[in-house]
Amino acid sequence: MKIFQKIVPYKLKRLIPMAMIAGMPLIPMSCCKNRTDPEPTHDVEIEFDFNNFTEKLTMETLQNLSKDRSIRYIYLTATDHWNSIGAKNIPIYREHFFQPRIELSPKIRGRGDFDFKLGEASKVPNDSLWFIQQGWTINKKYQNQK
Repeated sequence: MKIFQKIVPYKLKRLIPMAMIAGMPLIPMSCCKNRTDPEPTHDVEIEFDFNNFTEKLTMETLQNLSKDRSIRYIYLTATDHWNSIGAKNIPIYREHFFQPRIELSPKIRGRGDFDFKLGEASKVPNDSLWFIQQGWTINKKYQNQK
């Protein structure tokens, strides 16, 4: 019996828990997942204006960008002049063009300023509020003038 104690100096009741602890690295732990997905590292900004927004903001382009896991946000930046759009057309542009693109992915957000005809955005408050909620501004250059 002393020979066995020299070979295994531990009591049997301690040997079983020690064997379980030694085997734990073989069991995958739920809190330590191997991350193969890259963390989003950059934002993409697509500038567009009234003359080229249909070419630059295609559904295919935005879908491809939204699938890229290295991209954190995709900003659709309105530039140039939008003052030819009146109250009748603002809901059409929102419902049929901008809203479907924003709803493609939570990564897609608005940026920049739509300078619609003065007073026209206030005639369609729900639509102009939607543009504001997505991150765009409306007639910003006129807001601070007295």
